[in-house]
Amino acid sequence: MKKIYLSSLLFFGCLISLSAQDKIGIKAGINLATEYIRMGNQSATTKIAPLFHVTAYYDAAISPGFSIQPGFSLQGKGGLTRDNGEKFTDKLLYLEVPVNFIARIATRDGDFFFGGGPYFAYGVDARITSGGRAVHLEWGSGPEQLRPFDAGLSALLGYRFSSGFTINLSSSAGMVNMSNQGEMKYLNRVTSFGVGYEFSASR
Repeated sequence: MKKIYLSSLLFFGCLISLSAQDKIGIKAGINLATEYIRMGNQSATTKIAPLFHVTAYYDAAISPGFSIQPGFSLQGKGGLTRDNGEKFTDKLLYLEVPVNFIARIATRDGDFFFGGGPYFAYGVDARITSGGRAVHLEWGSGPEQLRPFDAGLSALLGYRFSSGFTINLSSSAGMVNMSNQGEMKYLNRVTSFGVGYEFSASR
């Protein structure tokens, strides 16, 4: 019992000492969004729709070279298609919770980081725009509605300068079908470029 108690004290002492390395971060940037579409044996990917993302996150240091990074994000997803010379853009807005596992390689002026993990998202707005017109879509389980829940995997890499400024590149792939129409399958695909800033978390 005494050994368990001492081991617990040592474990929590390590967590407290490492918490000084924890960071709070914000980042924003452009999303290059597409939709993977599959119906029966045929599949296609829409053209890129330039959208945006804004993310706040907590970087919890487990060791000097590894951290867990949960966050809360506003993500623009969708895609662009053309029909008879007219351009149609799907603009889907999600509230998203990513959980990334990050490895770091220290350098003189900061560190390289890379990693990935799952994300879970819920749709809050959906529309199709063409020219100056917009048609709002509904979320739900009906055949003409979109499923609001999305989830998938993401990967990211970037660089954090010693000043706290960050640059990053990420990619995510949705694994939940947005369509309610039988064999039709719509999946989100997003590549993102962003900049941000991290500062020490207060204790």
